Amino acid sequence: MKPESASNALRNTNKLRLACIGGGSGLSALLSGIKHYADTNLGDDNIINLDNLAAIVTVSDDGGSSGRLVEEFDVLPPGDIRRLLFTLSDADELAGLFEYRFSSNGELGGHTIGNILLTALTELKGNFPKAIQAASRFLAVRGRIIPVTLDYTVLCAELADGEIVRGESTIPKRENREPIKRVFFERRENGKTHHREDGSEIYECQAHEEAIEALLNADVIIIGPGSLYTSIMPNLVIKGIVDAIQRSNAMKIYVCNVMTQPGETDGYAVTDHVDALLDHAKIKLQYVLVNNQPAPTEVIQEYVRQELLAQLTRIRSLSEDGLSMLYENKAHPMDVMNLAKHISLLSAETMLVADASKVQVSYNPERENLKAEGMTVVEADLIRDMVVKEGGVEMNVIRHAPEKLVCSLVKIMRHHEKLNEPR
Repeated sequence: MKPESASNALRNTNKLRLACIGGGSGLSALLSGIKHYADTNLGDDNIINLDNLAAIVTVSDDGGSSGRLVEEFDVLPPGDIRRLLFTLSDADELAGLFEYRFSSNGELGGHTIGNILLTALTELKGNFPKAIQAASRFLAVRGRIIPVTLDYTVLCAELADGEIVRGESTIPKRENREPIKRVFFERRENGKTHHREDGSEIYECQAHEEAIEALLNADVIIIGPGSLYTSIMPNLVIKGIVDAIQRSNAMKIYVCNVMTQPGETDGYAVTDHVDALLDHAKIKLQYVLVNNQPAPTEVIQEYVRQELLAQLTRIRSLSEDGLSMLYENKAHPMDVMNLAKHISLLSAETMLVADASKVQVSYNPERENLKAEGMTVVEADLIRDMVVKEGGVEMNVIRHAPEKLVCSLVKIMRHHEKLNEPR
């Protein structure tokens, strides 16, 4: 059956079926805003069908608790799924327990109850989708959470100089700061990665059928926000997902990040994000939602400070390696010269890192013309200042404000519906 267009769905049922694509904290923020909107707009003003919401989630996380469970039990990483189960749950007290993280230094230290429970349910139920369904039932989850694939994979990035970086958690932390050219998957089997050093053995990952079905039946497809190369792209390098987006009659919206991400999108403007996305997936976007509110100066300065610390730490580490090689006479002088060249490049990049104007993602209509590509750019105040704990240290960061984000998305949906009303 041919999917119904978004404008027809809104006219006939006054409720839109959303398919949201992403992973990590970005998708969690979006779904949090959607749930809040649906719960507080219970009358005719509510145009979102929360119970038919589909969250399509990347499963390439290999760090922290998820990475340890993947290595020990050879399962799909549960972390992003767990976070979304918590976000969409109506059982507040139980959901809070699901998010509890053990703080000991023992074997349980760092694990969340939800990650462990999803791993246990996978063994009990026989597969990951059934585990998610079981967890959704006892957490009273609204909507569906769908892993984008059931294949066991390793996310890889090819850099501009040809180097291949393997592992989702490794990509943003790599020492080689060359820009990312593309991301792709390699096959993981029995805990081992199958690859060639040049990245030529690309694994053709199979899309989960439920994800394809959700995209074909959606009225609106929302891509992002989230880490461009480690949360968004892992969904869009899967051919079945891209084909479904292309075939779907849904309106298609991309939510651009509000801040650049070290190791992923250093210095990126809005157009750079969109170009990277379209280089990986030939899809037709109708709307790009971008933030136009400047972040507080003191927060921007803290972002710059953190990135300078990371950059100078990399330079120090490479310098110490070079000195050690020379003192111990363990390397050919050419090896040291190559190391010095790398240090020189990092030093040059430090000037860019120190440029506060490159930290926040901005859109300049005079220099960026996405309208020429058939996209409508919608600018709005989308940000909030919040405190997060990273590595045991509290820091102020800028994130999408869930309620602001969803209100802006609803305006886009209503505007799109009016444009498509029969005359």
